[in-house]
Amino acid sequence: MTGWTDSGYDAAGRADADDSLRRLAVAQAGFFTARQAVSHGVAAHEFAERVEAGLWIRIEVDLFRLADSPRTKFDEFAQWCTWYEGQAVVSHQSAADLHGMGHLQPRFLHLSTPDQRTVPSNRLALHHRTLSPEDCETVGAFRITTPARTAVDLAAGGVSQEVLDELVGDALALGRVDSDELHAAVAGQPAAVADRIELALLAAG
Repeated sequence: MTGWTDSGYDAAGRADADDSLRRLAVAQAGFFTARQAVSHGVAAHEFAERVEAGLWIRIEVDLFRLADSPRTKFDEFAQWCTWYEGQAVVSHQSAADLHGMGHLQPRFLHLSTPDQRTVPSNRLALHHRTLSPEDCETVGAFRITTPARTAVDLAAGGVSQEVLDELVGDALALGRVDSDELHAAVAGQPAAVADRIELALLAAG
């Protein structure tokens, strides 16, 4: 890259494309989309040379990862949240599992997103909706619904009352949520959902 300095900027002050992309990717557990790479200055025709050089790993057609990124048990969550470029939140059974609420052992990775695109994986269970910032929190490289929002989603989603009692009880015992937060979370929800949360609170004592 003739003309680039050690600081990662050229003589005109433009950030080096790879350095700029790396900063974004690191915040996403090393993952990034083809569109993100292009927006950071890497031309699409340059992707193949970076893969061949061992700098990038192609995960899906339009999803890549920096080859030197450390692996963790949360990679799949970060991968698919990155695929949606910040428009996806881990939710429902998957959120409960990550919060340590209950023992649901979900077979699918549950994501909430307003994005209607079809994804190249049958591992995902998608819930097409828009969540408020108050319903979400950031865990490492991805977002997840709060314990209160997660409990309400599962109360509305049809898990048994016994399962709901257990996961609400776990959330309370772990200090992840309190009764006031749960009551606030059911505001505006159907009466049946509010009743189920109330039963779970009563069961928890």
